[in-house]
Amino acid sequence: MNGSNWRIQEQCPQCGAPVVLEETDRILSCAYCRTRLFICSPDPCHYYIPAPTAAETVYVPYWRLRGLAYRIEPLEIGDAYIDLNRRALSLSGLPVSLGVRPQAMKLRFLSQETPGTFLQPGLTAEEALPRTITPSGGAGRDIFIGEAVSLIYSPMTARGNTLYDAFRPAQTLPWTEAERERCPALAPTARTRVRFLPTLCPSCGWDLQGARDTLALTCGNCQSVWTPSGAALERTPFLVMNGLGDDTHYLPFWRLRIHCEGIALESLADLARLTNLPRAITGEMERRPAYLWVPAFKINPALFMRWTRQATVFQPEADYGEKLPRQNIYPVTLTAPEALESVPLTLANIVTDKRVFFAALPRLKPHARETTLVYQPFSASPRELIHQTMKVVIDRKALSFGASM
Repeated sequence: MNGSNWRIQEQCPQCGAPVVLEETDRILSCAYCRTRLFICSPDPCHYYIPAPTAAETVYVPYWRLRGLAYRIEPLEIGDAYIDLNRRALSLSGLPVSLGVRPQAMKLRFLSQETPGTFLQPGLTAEEALPRTITPSGGAGRDIFIGEAVSLIYSPMTARGNTLYDAFRPAQTLPWTEAERERCPALAPTARTRVRFLPTLCPSCGWDLQGARDTLALTCGNCQSVWTPSGAALERTPFLVMNGLGDDTHYLPFWRLRIHCEGIALESLADLARLTNLPRAITGEMERRPAYLWVPAFKINPALFMRWTRQATVFQPEADYGEKLPRQNIYPVTLTAPEALESVPLTLANIVTDKRVFFAALPRLKPHARETTLVYQPFSASPRELIHQTMKVVIDRKALSFGASM
């Protein structure tokens, strides 16, 4: 089990047997009744650490933040990988972090029936996120591509005007009437209820396939792909670049056709002008749409940035098919909305005239006109995967490291 992943204790909704999940698991598999259920939540998941006693318990919120962080500056782009938790309340004396407590204990999903008082977060995830790169001026922008964003509630015991840490009673916080008014309780109806959906194709009823951490389930019967949308599964457009050979590996990428105010990126000709490609602009290029390509899988920040740039500049084209590969499909672990969040990063990488880009950056709000999941073919060697069209190499160890992030 990955040491950086937190464990969640749950009961099988079908038979009630205990099930232990990793934080990144999206499929609940019960060893007793063989049920497979997809874990779906319309908002960031809410977890809590069970209180050790039945005393009056007040739960304080912490943000769980894990993902890729970037700082875009005129002269450089800083990157970092973030794996931390930060308090979601500006409560006097509240520790900044829970430390390793969530890793040492099993969490549980919060529901409307969970006893106790749960305080509303007073800080957003963005406000709780620390600056990974110290900005040198006001022209920069921070980007966080969250692979895991959730709320963790830690228990405290209320006695009079004081809160005592449920596990370390010597650690106390003031809990006066003023503090109670400033930190209202979360209404039971506002507690995010996780839904467990059967892994059956909503279109044909066939068994959906996917790794335990995948965000995209595939149906080999009706050739469809399903991704979470709110508390349900939504059919997602996909394409497959036809590969060469039976041992072809397929890695998922999001292909985005976007609109950005202040930057023209409608056609392949626009892309060539932005990136100063050594190509003569033709009428055909003016008519062909330009796409941004974003890996739909976890990988370290520097490689993620490199792959978005290379694939976008190269604009890979091939014979497309709509039939899913039978094997060697790498799981989708990055959602389309998170891919859209990376658009300013990609543009900062590819736009040659930085003055144009940074003039447009304050109002840069990309909108996706078209989003397609594309499985791209890679040839396998013992240590590497080689893109069959671009001939670019990705190390297998980098993929393994990304899967364990």
